[in-house]
Amino acid sequence: MYTLDINFLSDRAVDEAQAERQPIADSQFLIYGGAAAVVALAIVGGAFLVLNAQNESIKKDLSVLAAEESQLNSKLTALKSQETELKAIEARTGELVNLFVGNLPVSAIADDIRKRTPITVQVESITQASAQPPATSTITLTGRATNYNELNDFLLLLKASPLLDDKETILVSSTLQAATTDKNFTLVNFQIRTALTTKSPAEILPALQKAGAEGLVARINLLKQQGVIK
Repeated sequence: MYTLDINFLSDRAVDEAQAERQPIADSQFLIYGGAAAVVALAIVGGAFLVLNAQNESIKKDLSVLAAEESQLNSKLTALKSQETELKAIEARTGELVNLFVGNLPVSAIADDIRKRTPITVQVESITQASAQPPATSTITLTGRATNYNELNDFLLLLKASPLLDDKETILVSSTLQAATTDKNFTLVNFQIRTALTTKSPAEILPALQKAGAEGLVARINLLKQQGVIK
């Protein structure tokens, strides 16, 4: 008869050896996993430090920019204040110059209008209505012209005057006179309204010299010599 010799102890030893090897693999996995976690944490920590350093740098830059902005605002405020003071000084200087120089002489205005009046136009009256500054004086001319063309030419000559404001020089009215038995021609009655120029006397000095305003011209030249006006 055959006898089966089964060594259960040997098989048990093999199983126990295999069972003892399994924890080694698990421990290796834990070691590798832990190392990976440490590396990941190190990377995150490093990134946090880098970002924190950049954030601090940005804060410093913002602080510097804020300080520069504050300085610029202070300078702008000072410049605005100086500009306001300069304008006030210029205004006071202008008032003093106007008081010293005075208004345009009526004689100079009348002479300028007379020189611009054609022989075909007759100016019968010149009236001036004074106005408070900054408004300018208004001048009204009434008269007669031989025809509408001559009247239009006269209006253009007045607009070209440096002593008058061309934009304010307008034809208010014009009517054709009825023919009479003693006259074989007709005339045009007109009314023209204009105003003195808003330019300073120094700007129209040549025109004032031509108009014979010697006193005004002398005062302007004196102010120019003193450097008060250019």
